[in-house]
Amino acid sequence: MRGHAIRAARTFTVKLSLLLAVLGLAVPSAVAAAAQPARAGHAAPGAPAALGVDWRSATIALSGPIAGASEQINLTGTIHVTVVTRTGADGGGTAQVISSLGNTRGVGAVTGATYRFVGADVDRVTVPPNPITPLTVLPTFLQINPVLPPNPIVPPNPIAPMRVLVNLMAAGGIAGIDASLIGPGGGDGGTDGGTDLGTDGPVESA
Repeated sequence: MRGHAIRAARTFTVKLSLLLAVLGLAVPSAVAAAAQPARAGHAAPGAPAALGVDWRSATIALSGPIAGASEQINLTGTIHVTVVTRTGADGGGTAQVISSLGNTRGVGAVTGATYRFVGADVDRVTVPPNPITPLTVLPTFLQINPVLPPNPIVPPNPIAPMRVLVNLMAAGGIAGIDASLIGPGGGDGGTDGGTDLGTDGPVESA
């Protein structure tokens, strides 16, 4: 009976020693952790800076002559443009310009044939700090050629018949969107007018 009591006492002593050792190690660690100052929510060195995001959409009516693949074409139609800019802390960033054609057709100046223009285009442009404005892109679409017997069917021609102009503010926000046709001589080929769809996006943190 006495042997059992001695073994129990020794076991209790060992457990108590281990418990005190654990507490002796844990308490200083907890104190050390509590003594560390709180870190501010800044990005780690080398991490990308926080981005500001702005976006805007517009539908623009187009009318005027362009240089088609085989003849001058008098084009009428619309283009829908959505622009998204992402700006870093230094003012530089990127702009994504998404352009798509609505019901857009043209009549050949020589043949009188009807052409159709279809497609969508995405341009991604690097924008430096204090950007040069307007930002200009030349979206590429497809010219669907008419079937004129006895001539063979001609595949669609890639064509860039217009300029899309994005007016940027110094902080990278979007001030406006416009577009114009490229005429046969490379100049402004027709009238244009941006119609704001009321889908502007405020500048916000990404």
